[in-house]
Amino acid sequence: MKKILFTVVVLFAIVSLNAQQKNFIKYEFMKVLPGQDYEKLEQSWINYHKELIKAGAINLHRVWKVLPGNNVDFDYIVTTGYSSYADALGLGKTISTDEFKAKYPEDYKVMASTTLSTRTMVMSLILELDLGISDPALEVVPGKSILNMIFVKSKNDKYMDAETKFSKKWHQYMIDKKAKDAFYFSHVVGSRGIDVDISNVISHVHKNIDQFTTPFKNDLKMTTQEQAEYNQLLTYRNLTKSMMLLNVMNIQN
Repeated sequence: MKKILFTVVVLFAIVSLNAQQKNFIKYEFMKVLPGQDYEKLEQSWINYHKELIKAGAINLHRVWKVLPGNNVDFDYIVTTGYSSYADALGLGKTISTDEFKAKYPEDYKVMASTTLSTRTMVMSLILELDLGISDPALEVVPGKSILNMIFVKSKNDKYMDAETKFSKKWHQYMIDKKAKDAFYFSHVVGSRGIDVDISNVISHVHKNIDQFTTPFKNDLKMTTQEQAEYNQLLTYRNLTKSMMLLNVMNIQN
């Protein structure tokens, strides 16, 4: 009985540890109303997000501007990182609105009076991170860092494992060769707003537009088996949308 109890305790500890290691990202897609300055509005929210980071409610907050040439019905994408799904839903750790208002009265005034008149949230997605690899020196820099976000529709339950297996080697190779700064693969766990028929999001982070546009000499050769696995991967997914964005704000611990 003691052995069984010990085993249960150990398994519970392992499950708890794995749960603590999960990462969730909320994507909020913002449409700026005519004549409004969304980036100015976000400046009034800086201290609020810094307080959320101090409280452990979030671990990062980034604002990305949609670059010209993207055929989408939004102007900015806000990405916020969480360590639990409950936090991402707004049901976990948070801060006191009254305390924030007392500490930052001017910020609160602007936030409360202009947020809804400045932008409309088109939709939001909550995703769980399945794979994240990056250059150890990764730094998201406003005005320089580029994000290539790709919406994916999975065709079957083999897709995620196949994408993860491929990405661990090939995107890590590109990061090692300084062709990109980071790669993230995640799956949708919740959404709100307009219907979006996607299951996953792939994100590539580049140091700047030059890194993104510089041709990459890929001298890492696929084996016959790897080529067959890659060809199979292509049949498991549809890439439904690719967007280019510029970082305009980055707050993280």
